[in-house]
Amino acid sequence: MLCLLGVILLVSANWQSIPREAKLGTLLGLLTASTLLGTEGSRRKWNPAIPEISYLFAAVLPLVGLALVSQIFNLTGSGFALILTWFISILFLPFLSFSPSTFVVWMFSLSALVPLAITEYHWAWLTDEYQTISIMYALLGVVTAAASQLWSKAGRTMQRAWGESLGLIMTSLGLYTYDCTTYYPHSHFPIWEIAWGAVFVLNLGAVFVGYKAHRAPLVTLGFVMLGIIILSFYCRLAGSMLSTGMLFLSAGTLLIILIFTLHKLRKSILQ
Repeated sequence: MLCLLGVILLVSANWQSIPREAKLGTLLGLLTASTLLGTEGSRRKWNPAIPEISYLFAAVLPLVGLALVSQIFNLTGSGFALILTWFISILFLPFLSFSPSTFVVWMFSLSALVPLAITEYHWAWLTDEYQTISIMYALLGVVTAAASQLWSKAGRTMQRAWGESLGLIMTSLGLYTYDCTTYYPHSHFPIWEIAWGAVFVLNLGAVFVGYKAHRAPLVTLGFVMLGIIILSFYCRLAGSMLSTGMLFLSAGTLLIILIFTLHKLRKSILQ
């Protein structure tokens, strides 16, 4: 990592003096070399870290290349067009390489397309653009978690775990932020309570499924999200008598669930 950072700093210091052809050729050479190294490492059964790092470079370098090409040739364009072109360039890479890191990069590029498309083209199907982004993230998370089950047929449990985790995060984030930008008068029932309650139930179900199916990432992530949503309820509901009652009710429910879960976990460990 230190050697790589040193090379980057040296290139950055002399960037203006490097010819355009050398810049473009070096970038294409690195992209070709990383792809060939990853393919050859997978075929020859080398240390798994070698093809994994190579494929990771092959997934990230197109974005760097697109940004550098636009800078070299003074091209202008939108952020959505940049990310869309990057996503198309690595569209089949995770499914041809079976690399978990490229699948994560692929998912990040896909998730970045949602807010960029909505904000640049002003798609406001609901109250505003922010609520539209939240709903789209929630739907994309559900689709991602469901589609990730197909990795099991290829025997790729790592990609399935990443897909389930990222899908759960996106759905929880979309529901969590859905009603944050809207102000309601005191007479109106705020939707955020329903949305946050849905996040709580969703992650509770994820913990149950992960416990039954022996999928540790779902259990860990589910408990983290449960802690975040309970803490958020505490911070937002503290104040009135009704809020305090809901606070005590949620705290009691959480304690009962935790005691039951810890008891079952203790019995399974002892067995």
